[in-house]
Amino acid sequence: MDTAKNLAVMPKPKKEAKPRRERGSGGLSQPFLHANPPSEIWYAKVNGKRRSTGTTIKQEALGKLQKMQGRTAFNMPDPSDLKKIRYEEGRALVLADYKNEDAASLVTKSDGTVTVWGLEHVDAFFSGRPVVDINAEVLQAFVDRRLKDGASPSTVNRNLALLRRMLNLLARDKDIKVPHFPHLKEPDARQGFLENDAFAKLFFALPERLRAFVLFLYTTGCRSGEAKKLRWSQVSLAEKVISVQAEQTKNRKARTIPLCDELVKMLNATPKAKRVGLLFPVGTFRKAWQSACVKAGLGTLDKSSKVNGGYGLYSGLIPHDLRRSAVRNLRKAGFGEVLAMSISGHKTNEVFKRYDITDTTEKVQAVAEIGSSLGQVLKSAKGRKS
Repeated sequence: MDTAKNLAVMPKPKKEAKPRRERGSGGLSQPFLHANPPSEIWYAKVNGKRRSTGTTIKQEALGKLQKMQGRTAFNMPDPSDLKKIRYEEGRALVLADYKNEDAASLVTKSDGTVTVWGLEHVDAFFSGRPVVDINAEVLQAFVDRRLKDGASPSTVNRNLALLRRMLNLLARDKDIKVPHFPHLKEPDARQGFLENDAFAKLFFALPERLRAFVLFLYTTGCRSGEAKKLRWSQVSLAEKVISVQAEQTKNRKARTIPLCDELVKMLNATPKAKRVGLLFPVGTFRKAWQSACVKAGLGTLDKSSKVNGGYGLYSGLIPHDLRRSAVRNLRKAGFGEVLAMSISGHKTNEVFKRYDITDTTEKVQAVAEIGSSLGQVLKSAKGRKS
């Protein structure tokens, strides 16, 4: 009796506790099975995060769970997380990067917003797009679109470089893969330049508001973007110079630009009351430039093409050819590289020499001079021999 009583009060053996799953091992569930309407989709839970597997078949859901677990084990991002990274995030990074560098390519629009040259074309194609969807096929589609719109290969390459910079900045903090970017073959350095008589035709074909501006570019080799920033307060008509500030230049180096007598005369004709603000308030002058070049026989305009907002496809002289012309004229006039570069604002000899164009006439003259000198020697030697 006592034995039975003792057995009755003995504690029951504890059940062996089930081992807890390690954190990150995950599991499957159908949390919305009893919802209205019901959903039989399996959901995977890894590291406390629940995601839909997109399937009602448990075996398929299990396979997706295992992939999630594998990514977690190797600290790899989930594709659904990468899908949340949009183009706009990279755009913000690249703008901040340009601002930190105080890059010359930053542009402030009339409404006060800051952008980068060419960014609007990249925006138009990639806005709202997940970064992980930017692959080789998408990049080629962008290239095709830009070429169809009339952009040159060089311009398309600059657009692609801007996008690549965005993705590289994102890749520093995000585990994204930067795709291989196409690179279009660019034409050799342009050989466009103007002789004085051709420039005279262009000068008088231009509207009055552009003449002083274009004369300045042709005689100094200043970049048009820099010239647009110059102000009357920087001009000394008495000394015939303009003092350019470092922040106004592409290479962030201040310099003094001399003015030719004809330009000084034109500027002096401006009433003193109007000598405030921008020196050359020309704004956008692309169409006026192209029309003048066509009129002067320095360009053509294909009206059948609907590019440039329906204006037509232009080919011919471009404003930057004035910079090439100025460099060439300075060298032909006998000025050394150092002096010529200090006027045009070139930073390196390599870039300067690309602009220092030698035309066919100069080559013929050079060989003729060598031949003439050699001819005298041969004539003299022949006389001695006889």
